[in-house]
Amino acid sequence: MKTVSIIVPCYNEEEVLPEFYKRSVDAAAALQNDGAGWEHEWIYVNDCSSDRTGNVLAALAANDPRVKVINLARNRGHQIAVTAGLDFAHGDAVVIIDADLQDPPEVIARMLSLIDEGFDIVHAQRTQRPGETVFKLWTAKLFYTMLRRIGDVKVVENAGDFRCVSKPVAETMRAFREPHRFLRGMFTHLGYEQCILQYDRDVRHAGESKYPFVKMAKLAADAVFSMSSAPIRAILWAAGITWGLGFVYLIYSIVTFFTVGINEPGWTSAVFLLTVYTGLILMSIAVIGQYIGRVFEQGQDRPLYWVSKTHNIKSDQFELSIPEVELARRTVVDDQEATTSSSMAEPKVFLAERPADGWATGLAASR
Repeated sequence: MKTVSIIVPCYNEEEVLPEFYKRSVDAAAALQNDGAGWEHEWIYVNDCSSDRTGNVLAALAANDPRVKVINLARNRGHQIAVTAGLDFAHGDAVVIIDADLQDPPEVIARMLSLIDEGFDIVHAQRTQRPGETVFKLWTAKLFYTMLRRIGDVKVVENAGDFRCVSKPVAETMRAFREPHRFLRGMFTHLGYEQCILQYDRDVRHAGESKYPFVKMAKLAADAVFSMSSAPIRAILWAAGITWGLGFVYLIYSIVTFFTVGINEPGWTSAVFLLTVYTGLILMSIAVIGQYIGRVFEQGQDRPLYWVSKTHNIKSDQFELSIPEVELARRTVVDDQEATTSSSMAEPKVFLAERPADGWATGLAASR
């Protein structure tokens, strides 16, 4: 029987995880009852949460061997957490879905039917986005419009990271190891047979959004600078326009001097041109610096993530020739497979409190 690996990145999701697990398990059971022939496994990636997310996931893994948990040793962001899940996913199909239940787990059945039809990438496109502010909807539309105009790789508008891919696509994606990742653009860039599945998005079940404006702006910057060289070309255009304006003003000054005979002091024009050119130079340095900074970070060749603890991860899932997986095989002494129990009791693990900046203040200790 074919297996689908469902990757669920988690950051401070203790309030929503029990309901997400219940609904996704019910959806999997309904799919199997329909004779679709898909077994399920869930790969939860705990992105160094500061709440009890780790405890909740450990309890889920203790009661269900299909639940696999990867705890990152440091917060690395949503895109890297999804990448970690991809590295450990071995299913014939892979689904990426957030735990906030804005993306209904019941849609996965429709995705898998499209995979069965021969598609390799199924993009889930939102037809409506209830519960989101006008500002977020406006900025999202602006973002997609800008990316469509300047991006070298087109993305599916109103499609987040909720998608389903075939095993060849997942294995191909594992070869892409750049640190600044914009996965929705990277999946589109891969090619293969792609399709769009439209669905109605729900409001967030509990908790708060993990993508405030600052993180959204960072994601937008990664999308532009990682997927396009348009900012560099924009500098050339800006330079040409300002030089053209300067040349026109020079001709105007010469004509004025010889026809009218007035030699203007030029203070206003000098300040204006100085401001324009200084701003252009600083903007150019900033844009070039963004690319150089990314080259510098990629040249350091640091791991994208590092794992502190796992649950229900078998030893054969550490055999991939991926640096981060090999590092996890060495640093995680055993796979710490959860012990099956008959209840959802909280495991005897204590996660030290972390301050707002995410730094741990202590070591894990037995309760």
